[in-house]
Amino acid sequence: MGIKLPAVGPGVDTEAEEREELPPAELEYLDYRVLASQGWELDDEPFEKAARADLDERYYGRIEVDREETLLRSAEAAGLTWASQCRSGTCNVCTSVLDDGEAEMDMNLALTDEQVEDGLRLTCTCYPKSDRLRVLFNAYPLAAEEESGRGREPPVED
Repeated sequence: MGIKLPAVGPGVDTEAEEREELPPAELEYLDYRVLASQGWELDDEPFEKAARADLDERYYGRIEVDREETLLRSAEAAGLTWASQCRSGTCNVCTSVLDDGEAEMDMNLALTDEQVEDGLRLTCTCYPKSDRLRVLFNAYPLAAEEESGRGREPPVED
């Protein structure tokens, strides 16, 4: 008959044709624990200091992040190990600080609205929305300070 019906059903991406193919975002990352070990403060330009400090790439560096991939999965694909546990936005083990850029979480049951307004993000459910991002990962202490008992404490590293 010449009638073309749209594909429907589970797993069919109905917006795929409408979506613009965006290049990967650039993610500059810094381990939050470095701030304490170096005596740096959040409002003390830690990324500039990290760039001059010759830190190991486990603690500071840059990676490309696919727009359709979470920050956590992108970091793992690049060989990095960031704290995580639930991978579904229900704990706060993977908390990070979005220092610059835009990123959106598709699920968040662990952070308060105020924490999100202050720049905290869960890397397990967070996707880049801008071309460049700056993220302090392993920032669980910032989420835990405000509401004790909310989420889970990350496992201790050996």
